[in-house]
Amino acid sequence: MNTKIRSRTAFPRMLEETLFKAYQEGKRSVDFLLLFPVSEKDKDQIIAQTKAHSVVLDAKWRFGTVLFTAYIRH
Repeated sequence: MNTKIRSRTAFPRMLEETLFKAYQEGKRSVDFLLLFPVSEKDKDQIIAQTKAHSVVLDAKWRFGTVLFTAYIRH
């Protein structure tokens, strides 16, 4: 499952909705492409915010860019 997020303000809502949908559909992981600037500090905050959801087993940055994957717990 792939999700593009175009704005920092939409990120929390889109993250929650996408993770919930992925869990309901039995998906194992979700790729997120962030289409807004992300600093090193923001990167850590985004991963922490993602891992805070109970359905997320782990989240990792991929390719050193604004693409990250959240792994869903079943």
